[in-house]
Amino acid sequence: MIANLLGKKSSLVMLQEKCAYCGDMTDMPFECNYCKDPFCSEHRLPEEHRCVKLTQIRAKRFGEKRKIIRNGGMGKKNKFRRMLGRFG
Repeated sequence: MIANLLGKKSSLVMLQEKCAYCGDMTDMPFECNYCKDPFCSEHRLPEEHRCVKLTQIRAKRFGEKRKIIRNGGMGKKNKFRRMLGRFG
């Protein structure tokens, strides 16, 4: 079956898509794992096309880390200190 496909050029269709960042047509588009848009090889990484979804995810994670730090951390030592503070 593969030999049949390779022998017939009309049966192989190349998908060309526009890069969502630069607009160039690309024969081999890459799909971003975060925003799901097609990109050329130059802009395939989220950092290269300034992915909005990646920025949102990082902001959310950073906010959660700040919340943990403000609450005294999540380690056993900090939990023990907080418990002692209630009784002392």
